[in-house]
Amino acid sequence: MVGVVPERVRRAVALLDLRGDEAVLEIGPGPGAAVELVLARHPGVRCTAVDRSATAVARTADRNRSAVDDGRLVARQGDVTDRDLAGSLGGPFDVAFAVNVNVFWTRAAHAEASTLAGLLVPGGALWLVYETPGDDGRVVDGVRASLAVPGLGAPVVVRDGVVAVGARRTPAAG
Repeated sequence: MVGVVPERVRRAVALLDLRGDEAVLEIGPGPGAAVELVLARHPGVRCTAVDRSATAVARTADRNRSAVDDGRLVARQGDVTDRDLAGSLGGPFDVAFAVNVNVFWTRAAHAEASTLAGLLVPGGALWLVYETPGDDGRVVDGVRASLAVPGLGAPVVVRDGVVAVGARRTPAAG
């Protein structure tokens, strides 16, 4: 049974266009609503959730206890740019995503985007999704700047109740 899931999270999960057998990485899961929705809709998906906050990791694990217990979800505390952490996440991932994680638009988050590109399978998708209260130009420009790293293709922008900027790992990415 899925708990309360905000509309922005529902829209973000729908954008992932999952088949049902992927490895999915969520950055900044907060209370774990997106992971819960992904796992409920796609029982064959394997998820990893990473957050800098120990509280968020605990909330994600508690909300999704059965998925943690049966090995479909790993919730880890840390910064995705930490090489030791990134190397232990169990990738590669077919899809990585974040909802309302500000680091990608408030500054050029090249280290974060590069790390995520390296964790994706060739052709794997990275989606950064935001619910903006109005003009989303600053958010889109900031996220595009963050995604301008080797290993990721040209960003695409989708507006469907949320603004999402996505890019795919290029086949030649190392």
